[in-house]
Amino acid sequence: MSWRDRNPGDQWSDPDANAFERSQRGFFRRVFGDGENPLTWALPLYTLWGIRVRVHIVLVVFTLGRLIWAMFADASPAVVLGWMGSLWLLVLLHEYGHCFAARRVGGGADEIILWPLGGLAMCEVPSRWRANLIVALAGPAVNVALLPIFALAIWLSTSDASLIVFNPLQPQAAMMSPSLAGGWVAGKQLLIAAHQINIYLVLFNMLVAMFPMDAGRVLHALLWRKLGRTTAMGLTARVGLGFAVLLIAGGLIANNVTLAFIGLFGGLICRQELRVQKFETDPITASIELAEIEEEERQPSKRDLKAVAKREAEAAEIDRILAKISDSGMDALPARERKTLDKASESRRTT
Repeated sequence: MSWRDRNPGDQWSDPDANAFERSQRGFFRRVFGDGENPLTWALPLYTLWGIRVRVHIVLVVFTLGRLIWAMFADASPAVVLGWMGSLWLLVLLHEYGHCFAARRVGGGADEIILWPLGGLAMCEVPSRWRANLIVALAGPAVNVALLPIFALAIWLSTSDASLIVFNPLQPQAAMMSPSLAGGWVAGKQLLIAAHQINIYLVLFNMLVAMFPMDAGRVLHALLWRKLGRTTAMGLTARVGLGFAVLLIAGGLIANNVTLAFIGLFGGLICRQELRVQKFETDPITASIELAEIEEEERQPSKRDLKAVAKREAEAAEIDRILAKISDSGMDALPARERKTLDKASESRRTT
């Protein structure tokens, strides 16, 4: 996914503000940007090789929540932190692969954001199918390169090669192996967990052909070669919508909120890509439809129309009562009309 910070707006520059206020505004600008894109609300961690790494504020809250949950659930906060640290380190290395590949093919990359559903490498890739294919494959290639390293580390630490290959439906079985006995059990379990996470990252990214997953990018690049970029984008987005439905359904059935959210997010991205593809193939019709949608959004809702009708009816009733007073005086008003008049008067004084 590609994204760029816009230049700081005037709202962040105030010549009358003191140094503390300016530093506060600078901090909030670095975290929230222009405030319009929630995906970029992230805290800066460090900058290395010209690539700024930030962590999304939701991920920070999520991590703190997991640690608090571990304390109340009689689980080890250190184990939970180690597991999450391994996950995000592997995701970070994965995103570095995308960034370096983008630079290698003549593009650019200057930022990585870690957020609860994975990582976002902010890359600019040349508009060529081969360049897009290389950048898409570079992330999973990093995880594949780590496989023999993890395998060797597990074999040296446990002398049990069977722990390298595991049942993906029962990964916890490896944590109970007698081969882990003999000291440093927690460290060996963390090593095995990192190995399993690394494999899951490869499988998930390369089997789920949905934007913004790497498999979706790979499919688009391969179709681009034969069909052209725009047609390939539309076809890939439709395939991605199918995967999004499967992920949402699987997440609901398995009671896995993260899986469902990934499917929902991917579905929204694919839907947006379809709109872009439609605009590129038929800009006139797409512009007309967009104008119609904007016009519908500007139309008042049924609730607003009812509120307007109610206010008009109340105003007409007040006018009738005032006309009656003008003709016959206050004594001619029954209790109900007096109450209506008093209510209107109180409402006007309050306003």
